[in-house]
Amino acid sequence: MADLTATTQTSLPPEEVMVRAVQFFTNENWRAQSQTNRIATFVGLPKIPWFHLLLAILLTICFVVPGVIYYILVIKKARRLQNIVVTTTPVSAGCDAAVTYPPHAQRLVDSFLAALPTRSSSGTPPLPA
Repeated sequence: MADLTATTQTSLPPEEVMVRAVQFFTNENWRAQSQTNRIATFVGLPKIPWFHLLLAILLTICFVVPGVIYYILVIKKARRLQNIVVTTTPVSAGCDAAVTYPPHAQRLVDSFLAALPTRSSSGTPPLPA
């Protein structure tokens, strides 16, 4: 499947967005693979639904060959390393943040982007609370 992209505009400087991205994604069991001032890459494995694990075990117990085939075709294929890439572009009064991610990480990326303060429409950063 193709990776998805989400973008947002924030009042934070690019360096602060990178710090928050590292803290957020490493707390969610994604390893920081590489990081520069404006780009951070995180590597992780998707979670396999219990249904697939139970089906693989059941097929292996009942019929060894279909269980092995199911494991190879479904579970092993799903357990490939996947990346989340956070990219920032500085603009006046903040930055644009773009996140490229696999489809299974949709909720995680939405949570990260929701945690970033948005840039106000007037171009000035919002007042701290």
